[in-house]
Amino acid sequence: MQNKKRIVILSVFFIVSYVVQISAAFAGPERYFYKYGNYVRQLVSEPRSTVERIALTSKKNDASSETITRKGILVRNPNAQANIVISHGFMCDKFDVGFLRSILPKGKYNFLTYDFRAHGEDIKGQLCTFGRDEAFDVQAAAQYFKDHPEMGKLPTLAYGFSMGAVATIEAQAKNPNLFQGLVLDCPFDSTESIVKKSLQGLKVSLFGYEVDLPGRSYLEKYAFHPYVQSFIKFLLKTVAHMDAKNIQTFMYRFSPAESIKKITAPCLFIHCKHDQRVSVDAIKSIFEGARGPKKLWVTNGRGHYDSVFFNPEKYSKHVEQFYDGVLHKMSVLGKEVFIEDKEEEGLRNLMQRQAGV
Repeated sequence: MQNKKRIVILSVFFIVSYVVQISAAFAGPERYFYKYGNYVRQLVSEPRSTVERIALTSKKNDASSETITRKGILVRNPNAQANIVISHGFMCDKFDVGFLRSILPKGKYNFLTYDFRAHGEDIKGQLCTFGRDEAFDVQAAAQYFKDHPEMGKLPTLAYGFSMGAVATIEAQAKNPNLFQGLVLDCPFDSTESIVKKSLQGLKVSLFGYEVDLPGRSYLEKYAFHPYVQSFIKFLLKTVAHMDAKNIQTFMYRFSPAESIKKITAPCLFIHCKHDQRVSVDAIKSIFEGARGPKKLWVTNGRGHYDSVFFNPEKYSKHVEQFYDGVLHKMSVLGKEVFIEDKEEEGLRNLMQRQAGV
């Protein structure tokens, strides 16, 4: 009788041990590495992030009390240390920039991506102004975090590229306390520069010779007149390779290089050496105007907004170090830092082949 009890007890013990081992295997254990290669296995159940569709109420423009509604996606993490507003570029939308969440540590931030006016969802009757009025969309996104009872207690940071970087500069210039730190990738210095660069690239053929477009100085002078806007759209499409498609646009005269002079928050500027749309000199003029701690990183990127794709690991490291420095008020930010990546021979040969050299 005692032998039977012993056999039953041992059988139950082995069955329970087997079930525990199987459960542990399916629970996805994580390994924690310590010095000298030692590690321990531990079951960890991390709180999951939540994804929510939201609506933002944005001011239409400076001269109007009307508002417009923009759609956004909020990714919220229960252990987040800060909020990040991600602002997209021209002809993009909130879905196109979702990948940027993956370049930063998992669970450390809350993210808000959203549609600029005339982009993405609900665009009827809206105009894209290349960053001028989009500044109100940026403000609405930042205010969403600030008004939240829980997320409002966290610092709010900014990330913007191209038109999104320009709009972020304009928004921060209107409200210097909007963001605690800004990452600005390839903003342009002024709309006048965009027009001038586009006109310089426009040639006409006359008796077999290519000559500058007649009346170029006249077009530069009146580029922002309502009657010339259709021609501006043509320039953006044919010369600057910015085909607006169904996006309704109106380009006003404004200068982020001037607006940046009102900003004292820490800024990380990123730019590609081979950017065909915005020159390195343009980003340097913006960088020089910033009043707070600032860093400019010039990369070997192959074109406009290519730094993140050219070397995503290095890009992620620079951005995370900057945000970490802002959150912990680290001296590593420095008052003024300039970094230029060395030219890589392989990339130089590739660019020469593409240029037909």
